[in-house]
Amino acid sequence: MRTIVVGDIHGCYEELRQLIAKAEIREDDCLISLGDIVDRGVDSVKVYDFLKNRPNTIVIMGNHERKHLRQTLSYSQEIVKLQFGERYQEFLEWVRYLPYYYETEAAIFVHAAVENGIPIAEQREEVLCGCTAGEKHFEKLYGNTYWSQRYTGEKPVIFGHRVVGDEPKIIPGKVYGIDTGACHGGRLTGLILPNFEFVQVQAPKDYWQEEIVKWQLPVMKAKPWGSYKWEKIQGICQEFRNSSNSELSAFIREKEQWMNDLLALSTQIILKVEEKLTELISLYGADDFKKPACGLSYAQLLYKANASYLTGEFLQQALPTPDKWLQVINDLESTLPR
Repeated sequence: MRTIVVGDIHGCYEELRQLIAKAEIREDDCLISLGDIVDRGVDSVKVYDFLKNRPNTIVIMGNHERKHLRQTLSYSQEIVKLQFGERYQEFLEWVRYLPYYYETEAAIFVHAAVENGIPIAEQREEVLCGCTAGEKHFEKLYGNTYWSQRYTGEKPVIFGHRVVGDEPKIIPGKVYGIDTGACHGGRLTGLILPNFEFVQVQAPKDYWQEEIVKWQLPVMKAKPWGSYKWEKIQGICQEFRNSSNSELSAFIREKEQWMNDLLALSTQIILKVEEKLTELISLYGADDFKKPACGLSYAQLLYKANASYLTGEFLQQALPTPDKWLQVINDLESTLPR
């Protein structure tokens, strides 16, 4: 039985298929992915389906899988979330059980790194998968020296995570870095054990650069605009208002107008709050209206209006998102246009 170890795939399914064919993988061969199987490339779902369903296959937790699991989503994760669609929760549940390392008699397999002198089972998860906290830990520990230069363990460590160029980064018998940037137009690299033979497939283009442009509008449309603070919406609009992508620019201008139309209702909201305040005082008195008002979503606005300090600026601070803004409008039983 052989072990075929594959570096960062990043959605490059066609390259993975070619690499497996080139390695002449057999059913009884163990296939190990070093993580980062999704994001940036074009076929993350196909890569996931293949690795999930192939017997005798190990997938290690990469920092990109961990981002999905922890929902710290940046642009590439937002794209993959859309690509998975209704199956995204299924993917997250699968990711939850990925190991942070795998060890055989021949080698140790991790996504990113190991800290020298610490048993593999006691290593920090953030170090093994290469997330930001792990990178910062190494900066404090080693300064500008890369961890692989400090490694003195008995077993070789095979890792990915950091693109090392077109060829693997090798310190014989110690470390083997095999992320060679397939999703960026580089190569997908495999390492075949026990003989430590390399096999590579060249990607025909920089997939990630194409994906960046291709998914701009779908990702923007899928954002939870109602839960964003006004300042964040303004920032996004400023950044993309004059995009060279005409469809994206048009969509952003629509969102900007939507925000401005909501904020333009502030005067009418204030008037409605003042009407409610007058109604409550007439029912309970000026000293006792606060108790029945405290359970209302706009109680803070009523108290401010009672102190004669309710302004449009305060309204935006108290209702910092469109969702909260619209909730108060609904709760006021307003007939204001929306």
